[in-house]
Amino acid sequence: MSVRGTERNAVLYSKVNDFQRQCGKALASTAGIKPGDKILDMGCGTGELTVILAKMVDKETPVVGVDPDLERIKLATQQYTGDHQNIKFFPGDSLSQFLHFDKQYYDVHFSNFVFQWLNADEKEKFLSTAFRVLKPGGKIAILSHEGDNAAIMEQVLKYHDKTENTLKKTPLHFVSKSTTEALLKNAGFSLLHSEYFHYPYTFPSAEAFLACFYGSDYYNATNISETKKAELIERIINKDGSVTYFDPTIYQIVAEKPEL
Repeated sequence: MSVRGTERNAVLYSKVNDFQRQCGKALASTAGIKPGDKILDMGCGTGELTVILAKMVDKETPVVGVDPDLERIKLATQQYTGDHQNIKFFPGDSLSQFLHFDKQYYDVHFSNFVFQWLNADEKEKFLSTAFRVLKPGGKIAILSHEGDNAAIMEQVLKYHDKTENTLKKTPLHFVSKSTTEALLKNAGFSLLHSEYFHYPYTFPSAEAFLACFYGSDYYNATNISETKKAELIERIINKDGSVTYFDPTIYQIVAEKPEL
């Protein structure tokens, strides 16, 4: 992972990531997170889901959020650490010296829509770190997807040249669910749960959907003309003005570090 993003993008993302939060809550349920679980939220973004995870454990149990986007981590720290004493945020990635990076400390290594941002080498290091910091019997929980396969994205990307993505040096690296399963097994994990997560999500308006798209994938909203934007909206809205997003390739996997 690399440092990326602006303060403006961080603020936008914090306001428009309900889709990611809902998916993350489902992953937390699948992982069976419970009071007392020490959680490492790797790729925590602006911290909204980290707060949800912290509320699932007791107030004394540490929850650590790590993200390479300095502006998102700064915003997360400003917004949430004061009211949630058990949350700590750290800038960085799997190779960073976050809290208890060198111990078998955590019960759950959690990542929601993160795995697709990592190249092959980073994926290997990500899983190696997860295995190292988890207690024996600890779980890794991953939610990702196999590509921009929602039908609506075909329309969106027709109107946005992919070179407009401000993360030109950080492309997405999608892999299949079966490949992720194999990578987990190679890292020493035992699979507990693996399934496609079919979750249609309805945005109240086209503006809300596009804000999520711009905030999540770092696209510059000013790089599309108002005329092209109007044409795009006409193609993607429902009759009531809402927009429905459905990606059939989203998957969630939970695996366990074997007991000694």
